[in-house]
Amino acid sequence: MTLYMRWMTWFHRRVGWFAARFPEAGPADVVLMAYVALTGLIILFMGWRLDSPGLWAMLVIAHAAILVITWLVTRLSRPDPGLLGFARDLYPLLYIVFLYWELRYLALFFSVGYNDALILAAEELLFREQLAMTLSQRFPQMWISEALHFFYAFYWVIVPLAGGAMYLRGKVEGFRELVFSLVAVFFTCYLFFIFFPVQGPHYEFPPIGEPWSNGFFYQMVHAVLEDGGSKGAAFPSSHVAVACTILPVAWRHDRPVFWAFLIPVVGLTISTVYGRFHYGVDALAGVLLVVVLFPLIMKLYTRLTWYTAGEPVRAD
Repeated sequence: MTLYMRWMTWFHRRVGWFAARFPEAGPADVVLMAYVALTGLIILFMGWRLDSPGLWAMLVIAHAAILVITWLVTRLSRPDPGLLGFARDLYPLLYIVFLYWELRYLALFFSVGYNDALILAAEELLFREQLAMTLSQRFPQMWISEALHFFYAFYWVIVPLAGGAMYLRGKVEGFRELVFSLVAVFFTCYLFFIFFPVQGPHYEFPPIGEPWSNGFFYQMVHAVLEDGGSKGAAFPSSHVAVACTILPVAWRHDRPVFWAFLIPVVGLTISTVYGRFHYGVDALAGVLLVVVLFPLIMKLYTRLTWYTAGEPVRAD
């Protein structure tokens, strides 16, 4: 038996064991619990490196609470499509803000510093310049700056808008697939941040100055980032990866949503570099992550759906 076959047999048995105990769990529930359990163990055994024992205890308790809440949810019968059904399918994404916030601490558990020097070198190698500095200098028009900062801010609503549109249009399975794909992409990016922290140009380079800094969307974005950013969470760009994930799911299930969000996703991708929030390499890595990962995500989604539905799965 090959190593791959052995791994797949082990994987199927573990997922089957989980599904038998959580009959109402969906694929997104499984991935959420796996990530929260893994990072919870990391915090439990590495949290002594934090400056505050209280923070260490708070993070461990928070992870335990998330696991308990998720376990309770998976014990409930899944409601029919509707407001309750929408909330039931969406809830794994509600933890994303907290799990992103805590990365500022987890990002330094396995590293004594940040890896920006490597990314800066890769930027020079690929683009022969630092795109985070030069892109805004090449296109200094105020309307371009404001438009791209608007697209960057659009990230904060793009998931509920795209997912809500699919759900309201009756694409319930597409919505569930979207939630699972987003959770998988978020957590993949988060694991990158934990083991390979990169600050990003927002901390390395000076911000775009006047008169562009007087723009409404510029000021709104920077005001949010003052309190909402996580140091070390730059490579790959989760903003780009998450936004790009919407497109293949929408293409599979809801073409009007795909076309409606194509331009915002492209604009958002460019804005991460233009506004000096990510290096060009970060944005490129975010796109490539989705290109490489999405077929694997769909395969995993199918297998987990079969398991949680109680159907047999081949071990091929």
